[in-house]
Amino acid sequence: MLNGNSKILGLSFVIGMLLIGIFLVQSKQQQKSLRIVGYASKQFVSDMVKWNLTVQKTSEVEALSSSYKKLAADVNDFKAYLVKNGIPEKEINIQPITSNPMYDNYGHITSYNLNQNVFIISNQLDTIEKLSLNPEFFAEKGLLLQMSNLSYLYTKLPEMKKQLLSEATSDALERAKEVSSSAKVRLGKMREAKAGVFQITEPYSTDVSDYGIYNTSTRNKSISVTISAVFGLK
Repeated sequence: MLNGNSKILGLSFVIGMLLIGIFLVQSKQQQKSLRIVGYASKQFVSDMVKWNLTVQKTSEVEALSSSYKKLAADVNDFKAYLVKNGIPEKEINIQPITSNPMYDNYGHITSYNLNQNVFIISNQLDTIEKLSLNPEFFAEKGLLLQMSNLSYLYTKLPEMKKQLLSEATSDALERAKEVSSSAKVRLGKMREAKAGVFQITEPYSTDVSDYGIYNTSTRNKSISVTISAVFGLK
């Protein structure tokens, strides 16, 4: 009869052979797979623009109250100017006035810079571009444009992303067929697929980022994505 030690040794041997067998099967399965990267890209034109601007007026200390009223009146005139040029009032957003004190070398307040932020979100890209590039209104009012920036957006981006993911997957499949055919092996089913991040850049840009890019500075854009797919081989 086998003693206790012999039984333990025998059981350990069986378990060890079982683990080796599992490892060999997994290794064999891993060898019978093909990893391919699919790619899809598309150029498109933005259909929405956000014009974000900050107007500034300098006020003497004793004239702060009247300067607040003057800036508010000028911004309301700017709003009327936008409406006159075809921008609906609901697309114009006016933020509260903020003030920053200015000091002399002795720490005394000498004046205030009054700022008011306005932003417009519109699908009238041509009109907004024309208005933003014309400083005439602000010059006439004596307003300083502290900041003026256009951000170009696209409202149908979710649908476009779905389309590109489908195209990148199809591209991965076609590439896998070419590789397996050249290697004279049969292509099996797709085992897994992982999408990369979307890169939205200006056209013909070579910029990429591990976290993705969304460039809003240009009206014309390019979007791209990759799919890393693993196929079984027969």
